[in-house]
Amino acid sequence: FLIGVWGVLLVMSLLQAYRFADFGEMKLYLKLIGKQGVWGSITIASILFAQLKRREHFLSLKSLLVFTSLLVVYSFVQRYTGIDWVHGFSGRLGENRLAYGVYRVSGWMDHPLTFAFNLMLMTLFSLSHGLWLRARALHSEARLWLIQAALLFVLLLLTDSRFPIALTFFLAGLLMYWDFPKFRKFYLGGIVLCLILVGAALTLLPHESLGRWGELIDSKVALEQRFDRVIFWKINWQLFLENPWLGSGLGQYQSRLLDTYLQAGYTSLERKYNAHNIYLQTFADGGVLGGISLVLLLTGVGLTAWQLNAKFKHRALSLIFLATLFGGLLQNHLRDTEYLYALWAMIGLCLSCLIVQGKVNESRPGSQLQDLQP
Repeated sequence: FLIGVWGVLLVMSLLQAYRFADFGEMKLYLKLIGKQGVWGSITIASILFAQLKRREHFLSLKSLLVFTSLLVVYSFVQRYTGIDWVHGFSGRLGENRLAYGVYRVSGWMDHPLTFAFNLMLMTLFSLSHGLWLRARALHSEARLWLIQAALLFVLLLLTDSRFPIALTFFLAGLLMYWDFPKFRKFYLGGIVLCLILVGAALTLLPHESLGRWGELIDSKVALEQRFDRVIFWKINWQLFLENPWLGSGLGQYQSRLLDTYLQAGYTSLERKYNAHNIYLQTFADGGVLGGISLVLLLTGVGLTAWQLNAKFKHRALSLIFLATLFGGLLQNHLRDTEYLYALWAMIGLCLSCLIVQGKVNESRPGSQLQDLQP
């Protein structure tokens, strides 16, 4: 599937270079091939190579817990003081990161949304792997992974990024539904209770007390002001309709995007952003042909997730795939180097953890993955 992605993007680079008589256009597609394919293959293969000859996991879970705990402390301080040590010990977050009296936390990254999406993947992996170990009576290790998942979810809450938090909560609930069939009869009642509590909070509490979450239901403010992605989607859809087969081209996208904003009358709009939707973004700058490469990429990840779930009942990659699938509705995450690295790393970790555990009736760790190894 990755070879298919590379092939489609190479064809697109040649077509776009011919279309605009600019072979510099090819560099952008080659860079995208590197992020979405080459780098992913190298990352996954490196993790597997590091693990295949070891009986213990190459990753020290206790060290990871210490690091995560320190990051939680740092993030709490950042939330209330605005420190930003990523840019030096004297670094401070900008005023644009201050909302309702607290700062949106970004941890070791530059942007809270990037941090949140990566935390979403790591939280789902840790929770799923912890429950998988628990089902196999490996309670001490399972407990550490579940603690790690809890710490990561606290970090996710501190980012105040609404969609990743809601999506993580939903997918964690879906995991519980899968793994605890005896309690499924209580799930519907639990969902109804949660909806009632959320509805009561949204109705009874002032919008200001709900922070950024209250903005979504403030009917006094126009929808496009509360949720500016509506504008981004509308503009990028118009851009797609201009050239549905090949799109605007990666090199021409920004100039065509600005022209489309101006033509639509959004001259005073401060943030003339891209689609913030990986599907619409791909169709806008790559057309239907670019959409094929995206489908191939997602299909490859999805099939790998299905194999792990079907053979080993390890649901981490299935949750990560669903998170990636739904996360693309509100973010261009598969163009984001940090997210892609986290995605490839989580795939590698899923495989490496299965190598470590092995099957009970197998004499050597890793033999259960012989059909999945590259």
